Amino acid sequence: MRTNEAARPTGTSPSTLSAILGAAAVVTRPVWMLVDAVMAGHERWRQRQALLRLDDHLLKDIGVSRSQAEGEAGKPFWRE
Repeated sequence: MRTNEAARPTGTSPSTLSAILGAAAVVTRPVWMLVDAVMAGHERWRQRQALLRLDDHLLKDIGVSRSQAEGEAGKPFWRE
């Protein structure tokens, strides 16, 4: 008996395990895509709020006017 066979539960074939893992990937992939999208949206919102907190001198240093900063911060978090 090989060592990997001893670790496998009785009655579970490699093809069954493969099918279970494949089904789990099908279910979890969209969940992780959603989590990634939410995290990206939060990061965009956080950066836009930080842009609003900059004073005019710092905005000028990065080449952005106050109206441009306000316009960027006014975008919804889902829009890039």
